[in-house]
Amino acid sequence: MSGAVVPTIGCGAAGRVAPLQGELTLSFLNRLAARYHLTIRDLLAAVTDVGGLQNLTGMLYPDSEIHLNAQARNRVATLCRVAPHVLERALPAWTREEPCGKYGDGPVGRLTRGEEAVAAWGPACPACAAARTGRRTPARRYLAPEERVCARHQFWLLYVPGTSGLPVPLGRCPEVIEAQQRHVRLLRRSPTGAQAFEVARAVTGFWWESWPDEEELWPDRLEATRADGADANRWKVSARDLITYPETIAIAQVLASPHWQQQTIAEARGHLPYRLGEMPALLDELARQLQRPWVARHLATVTRGPLFVWAHACVRTRLAPRSTARHALWQVHSSHRPRSLSDFLDVQGSRDEAGLPAPQPVKRLRGNSLQAERAFDKGLAHARLYHQQHG
Repeated sequence: MSGAVVPTIGCGAAGRVAPLQGELTLSFLNRLAARYHLTIRDLLAAVTDVGGLQNLTGMLYPDSEIHLNAQARNRVATLCRVAPHVLERALPAWTREEPCGKYGDGPVGRLTRGEEAVAAWGPACPACAAARTGRRTPARRYLAPEERVCARHQFWLLYVPGTSGLPVPLGRCPEVIEAQQRHVRLLRRSPTGAQAFEVARAVTGFWWESWPDEEELWPDRLEATRADGADANRWKVSARDLITYPETIAIAQVLASPHWQQQTIAEARGHLPYRLGEMPALLDELARQLQRPWVARHLATVTRGPLFVWAHACVRTRLAPRSTARHALWQVHSSHRPRSLSDFLDVQGSRDEAGLPAPQPVKRLRGNSLQAERAFDKGLAHARLYHQQHG
């Protein structure tokens, strides 16, 4: 199929195909191709055709996104019968980049892949998409953290590397829907709500790596949301953000509270804390909000991790009340950020019945070496021993 037939296709019976707000460009093209009874490869060939050659770079995967130059965008606008300014307003990646082609001038497309290469996205709620488009063709949308839940139809919109995403029913987890409502209120009422969420997500991600024996809610939530045919180990890796979401919001509400920031500073009594146990009121509040009485006891001995770093930075805002100190309060060190799911899942490997990739050995962070990690652990052990012996 050549680009010369694009006007002919546009005059066919498919009619107007409108984008969803926040939709990935490639998702929109998938739906457009379906309306013309074409494969996505056929449509891309038409949109990027230059003298019979396909001016397209990159590989096509279920989790890909595409960037188009102005000429290719004009062809798409002709096909879907939607004004370019409407497409630009609805599709975040529509004019994000002007890719260069392999064959000189003409329409160009460039495929990219992965959450890091594009932005955070997930599947569109299937019920919302069907109501909006009148069809049950799957779609993908860019999603802010508070948009991961469709409260109306009770879905968690899960990003899974190497797939087009997975809508997860939440009928057995009303606490997740309630948490999303509290998340929205937090963002509306607190100027630091979004930053507090990122710190809280790092905290729950840190806890996720090793659950204490007392933890009961997360295993129950894992089982309640696991799809039929989904391997338990694969689901545990894929569903991290879903399972920890209510706790993430509870922690974010505490961290964003000016009262608890001041309480943390007051409990420090003018010196930087050595362990979280030096701030018992904060730990008791976290335990109460998380509905886990044992949390305070577990956190009391903590001397590292994102929550400890936040408490440390909070005290420093009083000791050095400058804008840089306030900014540091919401910084999440790269070593504390939750690892990308693509680090844990083999997107090229086999899938279970639910379409989930298999777990793989965790990739080492760039710049980290096993020798450096062992040296750090050894030094930390020496420091703790010295503290026990000499105070």
